[in-house]
Amino acid sequence: MAPFHGRGAKLKGVLAKHGMFHSGRSPRKPGLFQPKMGKTARVMVFGMKGVGKTAILEQLIYGNITATSELHPTIEDIYVANIETDRGTREKVRFYDTEGLIDKPESLDVLMAVKRDIDRNRDKKEAYLMVIGNKTCPTEAGSLENTASKAAHWAVREKMRHYEVNAMERATLYEPFVALASKLNPPPTKSSFPQLSMVRKTIGRPDNS
Repeated sequence: MAPFHGRGAKLKGVLAKHGMFHSGRSPRKPGLFQPKMGKTARVMVFGMKGVGKTAILEQLIYGNITATSELHPTIEDIYVANIETDRGTREKVRFYDTEGLIDKPESLDVLMAVKRDIDRNRDKKEAYLMVIGNKTCPTEAGSLENTASKAAHWAVREKMRHYEVNAMERATLYEPFVALASKLNPPPTKSSFPQLSMVRKTIGRPDNS
């Protein structure tokens, strides 16, 4: 299990708006803020350098990002959050923030290359992928719409969900991450076959009377 370090280690138990996101300092104490949950899901966060991966995670979990916030280049940070799903349950998710603008076409090109690499090496293992475009700065409307449209069409072809967010606006982050948590640990499907029960045969003793 990877240790906590860097900004990801500064977990102060800050509860997010509406109680949907909760941070926890140590994975060894899952009951610190709420009852113990099941297996912790692991999520890798990929993207081009400077597109806002860390800002999105910091804003999502702590809500402490502003236009003047200073974020240093990430080497590798780990964040843990308990996220409420669309079923009303909570899932514990460990985010691995990796080193590295929907308004920068090359950032989408990087994602396409990462997706191809994942497909080549996943060995038929189940992996849920989604694309989050972060609007990081004002730009010409035509350029932004063209890039966002390209990303949306690519996501449809690859059968992935696509979301557009703004790391400065926390409310825009809820939908994609609630959807993510809901997909990571889906409820078991109910079998259409009736439950089988063991039937014990009783053998009567002969009456000696």
